[in-house]
Amino acid sequence: MNDLFLSILLTGFQIVIVILAVDFASGVLHWLEDSYGKPSWPILGKHVIEPNILHHFKPRAFTKTSVWSRNSATMVICGSLMAMVVLLGCFHWMWLLACSLGAISNEIHCWAHRSPRENGKFITFLQRMGLIQSRKAHARHHTDPKKQSYCTVTNFLNPILDAVQFFGRMERGIFLVTGKGRRKD
Repeated sequence: MNDLFLSILLTGFQIVIVILAVDFASGVLHWLEDSYGKPSWPILGKHVIEPNILHHFKPRAFTKTSVWSRNSATMVICGSLMAMVVLLGCFHWMWLLACSLGAISNEIHCWAHRSPRENGKFITFLQRMGLIQSRKAHARHHTDPKKQSYCTVTNFLNPILDAVQFFGRMERGIFLVTGKGRRKD
């Protein structure tokens, strides 16, 4: 019985680590889009950066688009990563969980912009339980100067990363090394 309990405990711990890793990755990508992405970039500019800039001026606009248009970039990234993992013979259920969650991370972001009525009972329940990002937690990102709370999957990492000024420190480091500051909208 001890082996079973330890196995369940270890699996639960691994699930939490994967979720937090995906949340962190979503934050880093979101920060890069907000801070350094340019609409003039080929492909990404039109399909990722422009919609992101619009999102900061009209946060609910993307809730009216299709699931594919909201998640196509993350689905392609995660699908490519999963294919590479399989081709390299490194498949593990944790990769599958990470890529599945990462593929819909922007959908979770969308749910944080919708009302409980729009989300339905199940999504609203997950938000209230703190299992996915809530409207209240994500609202911090949309307060000026819009330089905080970049992670879009859970409510857990943003308070920690904001408290230690993680992304601000990254920007200062990038500026020291390259002389480039964040994009001004």
